[in-house]
Amino acid sequence: MKRFVIGLALVGLLAGCTTSETGETTPPLGSAIGSAEASGPVIGNASPACEEAFAPLAEMEVASLSALGDLQAELPPTIESCESVADWIAGAQQVVDDEINPSTAELLLGIQCNDPGLSNTAVCEELAAS
Repeated sequence: MKRFVIGLALVGLLAGCTTSETGETTPPLGSAIGSAEASGPVIGNASPACEEAFAPLAEMEVASLSALGDLQAELPPTIESCESVADWIAGAQQVVDDEINPSTAELLLGIQCNDPGLSNTAVCEELAAS
């Protein structure tokens, strides 16, 4: 059921393009296609601990953040090891082929942070504070 909800939420966020009368497509706010301000800050390198947590995922072919969200067993160690949301996104970007939208990543992390075992991690505490 979790997988279905995550997939549905990500599809809804990613499918928000609208077509105007001229036939031009307008990307949704916060999309990777939009302006730099709309897509969030540029993410740097992940911390060593975060990189190490994502290392087992590097061998998998993860095309998108949605595909990463399907790897339920592999996500908790990454959330526990990364120092912040930005750190987690930087680590995830190393294993995901598509550019990661920070807003979508925060949605995925928010869903994962509902797990009581992850609620006291730095990533989940940052999300709860924002």
